[in-house]
Amino acid sequence: MPRNKKKKKEGASNTIDANRRPAPQRATKPKVKVLTQPGYATGDMFGIAAALIDDEELHVVISKGDGTFTDHTDKADSIKKFYEDSGISEDRIHIVKVKQLRGAGNRKLENEAHKYKREGYTKGVNYGTDYIARKYSPALRDKLKERWKVNINDDENQAIKRWLEQKGIPTSGNNLLILWSRFSGKGGDIHIEHDTSYTGIRQIVYRVADMYDAIIITGDKGYVKERGSKFDDIVNEVKSTIHPSKVFNITEFWDEKTPSLLAWGGNTRFGQFKLYEYFEKNFTHVKHLGFRSGNLEVMAMLGYTVRYMEEEGSESGRRMLAWKDIGRGKTLKRGDATGYERLLLSQPPTRSGKFLQEKIKEINTKIEEELNEEISRIIRTTGPKTDRQIADLKIKHKPEIEKKFRGEKRDYIGAHYAPRKKDGTPPTPISKEEKSRFYEGFNDKDMELIIKYLRPERWIDKQITYDPIIPQKRKDYKKLLEIAN
Repeated sequence: MPRNKKKKKEGASNTIDANRRPAPQRATKPKVKVLTQPGYATGDMFGIAAALIDDEELHVVISKGDGTFTDHTDKADSIKKFYEDSGISEDRIHIVKVKQLRGAGNRKLENEAHKYKREGYTKGVNYGTDYIARKYSPALRDKLKERWKVNINDDENQAIKRWLEQKGIPTSGNNLLILWSRFSGKGGDIHIEHDTSYTGIRQIVYRVADMYDAIIITGDKGYVKERGSKFDDIVNEVKSTIHPSKVFNITEFWDEKTPSLLAWGGNTRFGQFKLYEYFEKNFTHVKHLGFRSGNLEVMAMLGYTVRYMEEEGSESGRRMLAWKDIGRGKTLKRGDATGYERLLLSQPPTRSGKFLQEKIKEINTKIEEELNEEISRIIRTTGPKTDRQIADLKIKHKPEIEKKFRGEKRDYIGAHYAPRKKDGTPPTPISKEEKSRFYEGFNDKDMELIIKYLRPERWIDKQITYDPIIPQKRKDYKKLLEIAN
């Protein structure tokens, strides 16, 4: 029987070696995530800028009018410039021209975003808010300060100090309050109900004047520029009643164009940030307060102590709750909380705001009534339901009912009732008769909530020589008309 021959050992083939060796890594293109931003959405640009700064794979597509129409809310160019000034490369900022900024324009914006997407995803304007809720940290705060050129050098520090001294504003101290004025709603933008009340500012100033070394009013002068003098009236009243150097009006200081302001870049957006950084470094305790706005979001992202006011039932109130501290300095999405926390008011302080809040509540009541009727009809048709089933039915059917009232509601949260229109169309302001039903200023309940935040830690009330309680007031237009005649 023949013996089995030993197999001759074969040399390893190139094919076998190739199988054993790790495959060469292909050069992969980075994932591209794309945000869509309508050209009117300026309030979202700070959160989006922060996300673009922190994530270099992120792109943004901004819609801009193609020149065939006029829309004064079109701020695409200024949004793009802010992103570029923030150090975001031009190849990540894309402009798409549209025939209208809303409606079909938004659809074209979304279609354009898909052209730049590579194995990533597209998101809307709320992505910036969400990103901060997930990713905010001391490291991101410092990165934003660097990109937004907030850190002050010695020359700028001295220049800001000289500018403040020229205005008689304290340059250092213990407690400083910064009150933010907003009038963009009455100027033709959305959310008139978040505009500032002169009476409300006066109420706050009188209640806390003895608690602060200085109180600064900043932001918008007013929707009619010459009415900025109303803040001067408050300042002068405090000078004669409380203290000669206590309250200061620097609203729209960036338009001043004086050599002392230009010396530290106070006419630029980043220069404006430097002023608040100066205050943060030269006062022991600084607090910011105003109605919800993009400017206040920046103050929070830069690490300052901020509270924003918002009324119950606000139609867009849920968005910023993503930044809320749910405990141990964390948000629900596990990022560090910025310190941007809400003071939920029962009413806005302006008569216009109270009118609009009332109308929104009326619409929401109609929605709820129609929803309940629909649920009752379903039960009559299909039989009894458990509480859980009823809750699920409400979740399912509420969006279609809300859709029916969307146009009506848009009038009250948009610019429909603005006394001044940016698009040049005739204004349709709230009638004086309607507004006369409401009081100007904060009610007692809301004032106590505000004072709880503003009262310095371990503050002990002192005896004062003036009455700090400024009540709400009411305008009776019929009486005013009789007096005028």
